[in-house]
Amino acid sequence: MEAHDEHAAIWHVQNFTMAETTAAVARGLGGGFGVEAVAFLRHVDTRIRFEDLERRPIVVPNGDIHHRNETLAGAGDPWLTAVAGRRMGAWSGAVRAGVTIPLGRTEENPFELGRRGLSHQHIQFGTGTWDPLAGAGVGRRFGEVATSASVLARLPVSENGHGYRAGRRLAVTTTADRRISGPWRVQAGLDYGHETAETWSGRIEEEGNLGRSDLLLSVGIARLLGSRALTVTAKVPLRTRSNGVQIDYPAIVVLGWQ
Repeated sequence: MEAHDEHAAIWHVQNFTMAETTAAVARGLGGGFGVEAVAFLRHVDTRIRFEDLERRPIVVPNGDIHHRNETLAGAGDPWLTAVAGRRMGAWSGAVRAGVTIPLGRTEENPFELGRRGLSHQHIQFGTGTWDPLAGAGVGRRFGEVATSASVLARLPVSENGHGYRAGRRLAVTTTADRRISGPWRVQAGLDYGHETAETWSGRIEEEGNLGRSDLLLSVGIARLLGSRALTVTAKVPLRTRSNGVQIDYPAIVVLGWQ
C-alpha cells in the first residue's frame, strides 16, 4: 500500500501479509430451517518504509506513531445466522439473516490521535457493534455441472464506543463446479465485493477507508474424501476501484476443509 502524506511531503509505502482462519458450524433444525455460527481468527504482518517525493528512502522522526513494523493477531467478530432453505425441482434456494457479535478488538480514533501527535493503530479486528447480516443463495445442477450464486450483506447501523461506524459491505459470489476425474472436482467463478466509507463520529476521514469495489476471478480444485473435501482456491483481482489510498494485491489463496 502506498500513501502520500502531503503535509510531510513523504510517501508511506506499507506491505501487508494477511491471513484469516475461518471455522463454520451449521445445524439443521428440520423443516428446511437451520442455524450457523462462524468464527474468525486473523493475523496481520505489516512492514513500512518512508520515501521522499523522489522515492528515495528516508528516516522519519517519530514516524512510528503512524505506521511501524509489527505483527498483530486476534479474533474477529463471530457471526450467528438463521437459515431457511428449500428445493424447487432442479433448483435449491436459501435465505439467511443474523448478526455479528462484537468480540473483535477495536481501536480509538487513529486520525484524532495522529492529529495530537500520539501513537495510534489503524488495524481493527472488529467493528465494536452488533451488525445485521442478510443474504440469499440459489443453486442448480446442469448434468455434471453444479452452479450456485449467493449474496451477503453486512449492514452496520450504529457507532461503537470510539465513534467508529464501519462501512456497509456487500459480497456476491457465483460458482460452477464439475467432476474431472474420480474424486477430483474443479471449480470456477466470479466474486464481487463492495464496501462503503467508514466514519468516525459521523465524519469521513480523508485518509481513512473511503470505500472500494473488487471483482475477482476464482479458480479452485477439490479432492473428495468420503463425506469430506479438501479445497484449494485462488482468487485473482480483475478490476479494483478504490475511493482513497490504493491497496494492490496479487491474489488471495484459500485452503478449505469441509
